[in-house]
Amino acid sequence: MKYSKIIDARSADLVRRIEAFSAKGDMASARLDALIRELIERLTIACARPEVVARYQAYRDGFGPDAGADIASYRLPLGEDGFVRSFDPLTEEAEFYACWQKYGIVVSKHAVAPLLCRQAVATMHRTARLLSEGKCSLDEGDAESWANVPLDDAGVSLFSRGFFELYHDDAIAALRQSVRVYIHYVLIWGRADLWTTFDRLGIKLPGHSESGPLPLHVDQNPNVHPSFRTVQGVLALADCPVERGTFVGVPGSRKHFRIYGSMAENQGEYVQLDLQNPQAALLQKQAQACPLAQGSLISWDSRTTHANSENLSDKTRYVAYIAAGPAAEDNVAAVAARTEAFASGVGKNVRDAMMHASKPPRYSSAPALAALRKRERLTLLGSLLYGNKRYSDL
Repeated sequence: MKYSKIIDARSADLVRRIEAFSAKGDMASARLDALIRELIERLTIACARPEVVARYQAYRDGFGPDAGADIASYRLPLGEDGFVRSFDPLTEEAEFYACWQKYGIVVSKHAVAPLLCRQAVATMHRTARLLSEGKCSLDEGDAESWANVPLDDAGVSLFSRGFFELYHDDAIAALRQSVRVYIHYVLIWGRADLWTTFDRLGIKLPGHSESGPLPLHVDQNPNVHPSFRTVQGVLALADCPVERGTFVGVPGSRKHFRIYGSMAENQGEYVQLDLQNPQAALLQKQAQACPLAQGSLISWDSRTTHANSENLSDKTRYVAYIAAGPAAEDNVAAVAARTEAFASGVGKNVRDAMMHASKPPRYSSAPALAALRKRERLTLLGSLLYGNKRYSDL
């Protein structure tokens, strides 16, 4: 059967024109709104075609056409630049989806412009400096000041275990509403009405006690959600070669998701791989570090075993945790939770509303963080992704 594309030439052109407006900082132009509306309308129509609906339903119902293959044969290819193979969704849609379908992991190249990546990094530096009253500089030449990293009343670091506990800021919104990030998730879900997650940033300073590896795990409990439910994503704000710390995944491992049922100690979504389990050895052996270029966005099916690696370099790892999923505009509680989070700037764990804080957030001085927040400036696309406006009202 011929592959039925979601992104046609007109939609690709609209993406490029939206990017041109965004590059000028023109957030509330009537012309920009018109381009966004046309793009969403075209994507909505394309996603409703029977062959497209069937393709995405097949993914939700199973594990892909090669579901019987041994995951020992699965390996994400690297590009000539040494980074994991990435795709341009505007020109390589079929290849993008084939990678997603086979591995449950896929990477978009140039999902976010370098300037926006640098602005997010600058926000981390600014936040650490202000919270520490100038005593902590994240500059790599000021390693001695890292002993003064901001701590909450319980002594928990602002970047405990590599997570930088900032959830709402204009610099983060600029990443979330980047049109290629949106397109990336349209192609993963096969639908145009999406909400962005409210998640945080990430940092691993070289040689720092909080820059160790995160163990293999899943963020979906099979005893609570046994089938395909959601996706996760990491955006590289600067190059993430293996030695600097990067995403680690086990391609194709969603087929082994059910083994986590016996490892889950409660109803929580985080389930760590029990290395004493007989099947754990295969998953551990197949774990693959995925080096990422700046601006690349890697996403994975939440049933996929994954981790991240230790920063062993002399450079800092900077990332943002960004994903999107189906909008739940008729879920009153979810809408209310997102509205409150946007107003307060505080991170919370409300998975049904796609709010992905730790439970509770590791760094608990949320009011101090919220006071430093630069309020989000949202385009029409951003307002839809945040849930501040309804797709059904377009």
